[in-house]
Amino acid sequence: MKRFSAADISASTAYRLLTSTIVPRPIAFVTTVDAQGRVNAAPFSFFNAVGSAPPTVVLGFQPNADGSQKDTPNNIVATGEFVVNLVDMALAEKMSAASASLPPGVSEVEHVGLDIAPSVNVMPPRLSDAPVAMECRLTHDNPLSGGGRVILGEVLEFHIRDAIIESLDPLRIDLNKLDTISRLNGPHYGRIREQFSIQRPQ
Repeated sequence: MKRFSAADISASTAYRLLTSTIVPRPIAFVTTVDAQGRVNAAPFSFFNAVGSAPPTVVLGFQPNADGSQKDTPNNIVATGEFVVNLVDMALAEKMSAASASLPPGVSEVEHVGLDIAPSVNVMPPRLSDAPVAMECRLTHDNPLSGGGRVILGEVLEFHIRDAIIESLDPLRIDLNKLDTISRLNGPHYGRIREQFSIQRPQ
């Protein structure tokens, strides 16, 4: 087995190792607002749920090539609010387009043509076409030594597309109708195409 010591490899090699082996990764299409009220929308795959009481999500951010912070974490820290929108196949192309580097002051919402709807508890809007949207409040901001940061947010409100709800009591989501995509490595993505079950021991 080939070994790689993190102390001896570059940050770019470490990134490739992480993103090529920790797969699939869910995608958070995050909407925020800046100090001028402009809406920012950007996708991130260093994302997951880390707790349910209270419901909590985690986002990891890498710095830009010049070492500066991305707009999304800057906006989250400045306002304390954000919305995590999940990405299905229908939203995939717009999600990818929103990852482009745009000039300062240009909103991805307008540039890509994203439809938005008002949130209930936070200022950033949610994406109307997302199958699931989670309104979040910042709870922890943790800078990393390499310039990145890890952000935790408490989910205040869930917006779930009616068509993907299989039952309400108990609540079940139809994963085939949810049809969320996941990030693999490079330009590659995955879908929920095959499932299998393993019974947990009593």
